[in-house]
Amino acid sequence: MKKILIMIAMVALTSLSYAQGQRGQRPEPPSVEEMIKMATKELSLSKEQVSEWEVIHEKYADALKDRSSAQETRKKMEEELEATLTENQLEKYIENRKKGGNRPQRGPRQ
Repeated sequence: MKKILIMIAMVALTSLSYAQGQRGQRPEPPSVEEMIKMATKELSLSKEQVSEWEVIHEKYADALKDRSSAQETRKKMEEELEATLTENQLEKYIENRKKGGNRPQRGPRQ
């Protein structure tokens, strides 16, 4: 009986410590290539549009690393990306952004 209780306690402690280690870890955001690939699939981007999106992302890559201005930079980048889209694509793009797109959902901050 003692052995069973000890084994149950060990399993419980192992499970708790594993769960504690997983808390607070956020999934990696998708790479630029992955984002463009998803957009190409969802919006049916042409080859020219894909090229434009790559150039726009490259243009803002360094500026997005600066957390103090990242929000403003992202807004400018979004405006340029939207300018490359047709009306139908733009509607889908805006709808996807409102839904959160394919971005991983983040949990509460710790």
